[in-house]
Amino acid sequence: MSIDFPALPDSVSVDRVEVAPDVELRVLRAGAGSPVVFVPGWNFSAEVFVHQLTGLADAHEVIAVDPRGHGESSKPLTGNSFPQRGRDLAALLAALDLRNVTLAGWSFGVLDVLSALEVDGADDRVARLILIDEPPRVPFDPANAAEWGEAALSHDGLPAYVKFLSTDRQGFLEYIAADALGVAAEDAAGEPAVAKLVADGARTPEHIAIITGVEGLATDLSAPAVAFDASGRPLLFLAQEAWADDARRWVTANLPHAEFATIPVHAGFLTEPEPFNARVREFLASEPRARS
Repeated sequence: MSIDFPALPDSVSVDRVEVAPDVELRVLRAGAGSPVVFVPGWNFSAEVFVHQLTGLADAHEVIAVDPRGHGESSKPLTGNSFPQRGRDLAALLAALDLRNVTLAGWSFGVLDVLSALEVDGADDRVARLILIDEPPRVPFDPANAAEWGEAALSHDGLPAYVKFLSTDRQGFLEYIAADALGVAAEDAAGEPAVAKLVADGARTPEHIAIITGVEGLATDLSAPAVAFDASGRPLLFLAQEAWADDARRWVTANLPHAEFATIPVHAGFLTEPEPFNARVREFLASEPRARS
């Protein structure tokens, strides 16, 4: 059975919001109620959250954002860094006057949302945080059992990653898309959702893809994640089943107040949206801890 990756329905509105000089972000919106803002991962657009824009909109205002350089947002030559994307996101929350926000980042989108928390005033707007299958510190030492992450700090691994990313954009996108959807390499050509995700990612210009892909390997945003967890506000960490044991160990040690749950694959919100949406609903309905 093919993965259901539908087009955006008419119930989703499309806006453009200026967040910096000559930079506008495309914003998808549906529903009404307490706002939940989703930020996609490396190269991909807000359209990956189509099932959340439809499945959660009965009780919440669901917002999904194309970061700068992605989807149909502005694609400037400069400023394509995670600190700037955090400032963009903070500016968006202010421009839309969103308060009591649940901020949800997926994959490298985790770096966007954690960067936004470091911007003056943005942290006060965020009531809950959802981190989807990406640690705040992307690189890790494979010799240290206490660490866990996506990019092993090894002589063989990092050069291979950078070379693959910078010399074979199409192949890298195909690999990332199939892996995110949990589709075996030999089956990827026959899965329409893989082709759609590749086409979505291809809208990001090559220079931005390389800049953000490499910058992520040098990014550590543990501090704002730990501070948010310690603040008393609810935090949900979702990890794919393939590395759930390592992720749970890391979350327990570093974000001790966070709720932990699993998703089947990296983009489990897209491949199996109903259980994902149900877990998010449960999180949003829970009583918050007293803020420290």
